Amino acid sequence: MNDKQKVVFKQLQLAGLGVVVFVFGLLYQEKAISIVGICILIFGLLRTYYIKKVIDKLDE
Repeated sequence: MNDKQKVVFKQLQLAGLGVVVFVFGLLYQEKAISIVGICILIFGLLRTYYIKKVIDKLDE
């Protein structure tokens, strides 16, 4: 993997962590944990999108 792929992969791992926290919140029926998981997921996806956009701009 090159450096650009590693950066995007790390951000996708953050989004995956959001999914894990969300599922954990659902299993234990804790609404607050589920909301935090959704927020982490959205944050990770947004960061992935913007970082990928910046990397593509740098390649031009």
